[in-house]
Amino acid sequence: MRKEIIRRMMKSFYMILYITLFLFGLAIILAALINMHLDNKEAKGYIETTASFSGYSKDETYDLSNEKYVTEYTGHYTFEVNGQKYKTEAKEKRSNSDSFKKTIKVKYDPSNPNINIPEYAYYKDILIGLGVWVILFFFLRNGYITEKKAIEYYATHPN
Repeated sequence: MRKEIIRRMMKSFYMILYITLFLFGLAIILAALINMHLDNKEAKGYIETTASFSGYSKDETYDLSNEKYVTEYTGHYTFEVNGQKYKTEAKEKRSNSDSFKKTIKVKYDPSNPNINIPEYAYYKDILIGLGVWVILFFFLRNGYITEKKAIEYYATHPN
């Protein structure tokens, strides 16, 4: 009787954990795929070119939870169309000013190059989501053994 109650409790706990991890990984992957699709849809008819790193701007904010200043950097890039230079910014902020690429791909509107979309590495977001799923697989694989050991322990050791 006690083994059965403990087994049900453990299964419920693990099921909630599995569902949460699955949904979290799915949400990250879907968000990356949707953003990638929206960028591709917006850039339809745009021309791709290469932009060169031209500098960065520094943003400092105060983090109340850690009681310290947090510095983030935004990369600035320039590209040329018909002899005229245009500016764009990297989509993601960095914590290190030395970590920006020297060149990035930019898609721009041929009628107005000021309207442009810099590249973004969506694969990073997808890899994070897949990493969550790998952790989920690890829990699922080892969960049965852990559950069996926990049931045996709690069933044989009274309060």
